[in-house]
Amino acid sequence: MSTVTYAEALRSTPLLQGLPDKLILHIEDHAAPWPACRNRLLFFKGDPEDFIAFVHRGHIYHTLHEPGGREIILDYTLAGGIVGESALLHPRRRSFNAQLSADCQVSLLRARHFAELQADAVFMQRIHEQLCSRLQQLSDFVESACLYRLEARVARHLLTRMEGADQPEVRLPGNQSIMAAMLNVSRPRLNSLLQRWQREGLIRPHAHMLRIDNPERLRHIAAAQ
Repeated sequence: MSTVTYAEALRSTPLLQGLPDKLILHIEDHAAPWPACRNRLLFFKGDPEDFIAFVHRGHIYHTLHEPGGREIILDYTLAGGIVGESALLHPRRRSFNAQLSADCQVSLLRARHFAELQADAVFMQRIHEQLCSRLQQLSDFVESACLYRLEARVARHLLTRMEGADQPEVRLPGNQSIMAAMLNVSRPRLNSLLQRWQREGLIRPHAHMLRIDNPERLRHIAAAQ
């Protein structure tokens, strides 16, 4: 990412929109790109919270591993987002692993440069709101994983990601294993269910999207525990 593109990417970050130029320049001066040759794991669960990461391209998946070793994706952050923002409040230890997608580009701002951000009330209010949103998403994940059958979990997942879209479509992750990890299910079981729904006319794959042809039927499935 060139210097110009890098600066533009930072300024297009939604949480930074409308903030004083002095604060934006401070971030631009001190944020360092994560080298493309580095490990695709940005940090591990239990690492100290000593930086935040700005995502400029791709995804960062928030993951944990079950005792048996299977990976679970709790959440993900898209381009334009910030990861590890709890470090700005009460830094302790990371509560998840942060795994970069193959095309991911990020820059890091270390804790020694946090004071200027923490002094901006508008920015910190946005950080609180983002953390509250993450907690709600985590609560929804736990509710689905613990209380709902597979069909209802998948239906809830698709409907949530369809909300606000112009078309009844859901963008698919890079591969089905990622989607399975997001739903805490094995890939073969997920594949079998999606194929059945396709035969029944509920969904239809289209390029890297999944078109929802029968949203009402999917809502009925989502409501059934």
